[in-house]
Amino acid sequence: MAEGIEKSYGSWIKPKVLGGFAIILIFSVVSIVITYRGFMELNLTRQGLSEPGQKLAIINAIITEIYGEETDIRTYVLTNDPVYLGKYAEKQKKINTAVRSLNRLTSDNSDQNKKVDQISRLIKSKREIVDELIKLRQSENADRFYDEALKQISFAGKSVQNSKAIAKTTTVTTSERDTLVSKKTSEKGIFGKIKSFFVGSTEVDSIPTKVRVETRQDTISITPSISDSIISGLTDILKQIRLEQREYRINLSEKELELLERDREIMEQIRSVIGLLEKQELSSSLRQSMVVQELVSKSIIKVLALGAITFMLLLMLLAVIFRDISRGNQYRVQLFEAKQYAERLLKVKEQFLANMSHEIRTPLSAIIGITRQLNKTELGDKQKEFVNTLSSSADHLLSVINDILDYSKLESGQLKLENSRFEPKQIISDVATFFTPRVNDKNLNILVNIDPSTPSELWGDTFRLRQILMNLLSNAIKFTETGSIIVSASLIKKTDDFAKLLITVADTGVGIPEEQQALIFEEFTQADSGVARKYGGTGLGLTIVKKLTELQGGEVSLNSTPNEGTTVKVLIPFRLTGTSNEIRPTLVDYTIPEGTRILIIDDDDVNRLIVVEMAKSLGFVVDSISNAEKLEEVITQNQYKAILTDIQMPGISGYDVVKIVEKLETGLPVIAITANSMIDNPDHFTSQGFSGYLIKPFIEDDLFNALAPLVGLQKRVREKDKAQKTSKTPNSQFDLTDIFRFAGGDNASVKLILISFLDNTYKNSDDLNKYIKEKDLIKSSEIAHKMKSAFNQFKIYHIASLLHKIEMLEPGKQRAAFAYLDEFNRQIKPIIKEIRNRLESM
Repeated sequence: MAEGIEKSYGSWIKPKVLGGFAIILIFSVVSIVITYRGFMELNLTRQGLSEPGQKLAIINAIITEIYGEETDIRTYVLTNDPVYLGKYAEKQKKINTAVRSLNRLTSDNSDQNKKVDQISRLIKSKREIVDELIKLRQSENADRFYDEALKQISFAGKSVQNSKAIAKTTTVTTSERDTLVSKKTSEKGIFGKIKSFFVGSTEVDSIPTKVRVETRQDTISITPSISDSIISGLTDILKQIRLEQREYRINLSEKELELLERDREIMEQIRSVIGLLEKQELSSSLRQSMVVQELVSKSIIKVLALGAITFMLLLMLLAVIFRDISRGNQYRVQLFEAKQYAERLLKVKEQFLANMSHEIRTPLSAIIGITRQLNKTELGDKQKEFVNTLSSSADHLLSVINDILDYSKLESGQLKLENSRFEPKQIISDVATFFTPRVNDKNLNILVNIDPSTPSELWGDTFRLRQILMNLLSNAIKFTETGSIIVSASLIKKTDDFAKLLITVADTGVGIPEEQQALIFEEFTQADSGVARKYGGTGLGLTIVKKLTELQGGEVSLNSTPNEGTTVKVLIPFRLTGTSNEIRPTLVDYTIPEGTRILIIDDDDVNRLIVVEMAKSLGFVVDSISNAEKLEEVITQNQYKAILTDIQMPGISGYDVVKIVEKLETGLPVIAITANSMIDNPDHFTSQGFSGYLIKPFIEDDLFNALAPLVGLQKRVREKDKAQKTSKTPNSQFDLTDIFRFAGGDNASVKLILISFLDNTYKNSDDLNKYIKEKDLIKSSEIAHKMKSAFNQFKIYHIASLLHKIEMLEPGKQRAAFAYLDEFNRQIKPIIKEIRNRLESM
């Protein structure tokens, strides 16, 4: 339900959020498009706006240059200085350039272009007038009148010249001549000045002046005297010349006035045309400005409208999203409550399994232990039958419990796979042989068919393969009344690293209806309720097979026909290569040193009795108590090598026992005994201060192997482990399985790791001894913490437990530190020796 709520919530909220992003994206894109188009239009309009400014600037430049040109020419007329004539020529060029530019700018406007052409023509006409004026001024030369007068006088003198004078004569004559007096008038304006320049001063009166003329003759020629008539002739000539000069000046002034008037008219026309052009440009600029303003307004309105629409859509979408979020919060609360409920159920389930495991395994351990002890005694045939029946029932009950607990571990992900070398043919044969008694009891046949293509050796989890085969064969035997069971194996696919092994178990049993086949792999499921009543079982066998197969990367399939039989196929990929350091078992002395005393604490009298008997049979001196209330007194009065304590006890639990032992600072190792296989985890017990643990029910070998490292002995090899060839030496105190896996199966790499482990162990052990002897428990705690992880990696859990205790010591616990250090130094020696021997054999 919670999952459905979460999916529904996610399926609704995601499209809406994506829709909101899509709306924002569309708004952004459209806004960008509108803005871009507006910008481009504005840019074009801006270019159009810039043209009137350029035109007006050129028009102003033309006007300025025309006025400057006029000033230069007038200055030239007044001063007759050629410099101003040169400036006038430069301004002409500038005006021509400006007119051409203006003509180019107005090429797209015929009306303006016509006005520019008109300006050009007017300027040309004005220049023609100015050129005429310049020519008039240049043609005026006052000296020519005097030259004419001298010429006339010279001509008159020649006409009156006579022969040589006879005698030297001197004559003095006095005559009157009129002298003109002119009056200066103040002419205002440039035209007045130009007029006075060309016309001259106004004659207002003449003054009679006496002129003395002296004539000397120094020749002998006869020189006639100049008469008054000659002088009168000369005077008439001069008057005539002056009259001509006056008329010339009058004509020149009239011409200049005419030219100036024409120039003024042309200038007025130029101003008029330029004014019209300026007015048009200003009007055009105003229109362009209005267009720009309108364009900007439209763009703003479009963007605002689009923004308003988008805002409204977003508001609506946000309202919907907030509504969904509100619902989502409600769903989340429901989901959280459902999760809490599921967690509570899971805890209840785990607690139930733990309690069930404890409550069933505890008496089951007693039953199995008693039956084993009874089998060691002399029994009659009937008694043996009873004991065998009891043992078989206990084994069946243990199998049911193990199925349930294995399934729980698979569900919680706590189950880990091992990697070891095995022979498929041998494993299948061993499992088939194991079920031979049951097959014989039902008069069935069991056949084993191993295809020759099957590899002789593979690498994988041997124990889980056995478990799969045992579940499949157990089911086949259970549901088959007559006929046979065939177990076969063949190679399906092989690569350089892997081989896919197909294992098939076929029977001639009752079969499974087609409608039930899809559910047969579900937990606690059987074909029908009648099957459960008739054949029993938990309905977890095939479920465990499926999960174990999938955990190893394989797959399982089923084909069944009612009343004909069932065929189950399991396809699992196994590695073809790996690293194994197989050491043949050698004769090892497993004798417990005499006087080795241990203490057993268990509140259950039967289980305590069984463990005591097991320990005594191994050669230990055993003391036992039912509770830990007097534990301190017992420990101080005896020299124990180890303590075995049940975990779940009323009053003082097994965890409390560890704390009491640590408080006494004796360094005494404590081994946990538990019926809760849900905590089958070495790290859990190591972190709690235990040196090892035993899961009920256990046998003598398990008890010996748990105690052996604590008393300086090697572990025994269990019968079921002898056929397995792993990276762990059978009686070794350490396990290199994880190390080989980490090194990728490279023997040289593992050797380097072992050498490094030994070097670090030597160094860290020296430092640990040094700091504890110096009573520096802070540094010793750091060293212990650093060493603990390495020993856990090598699965040397009893040493890791000691290091954990040293790590957790509080300042001032010197006595406990020395006790743990002594125990560490004693237990580490055989391990170092074994590792060195292992290195020599690699």
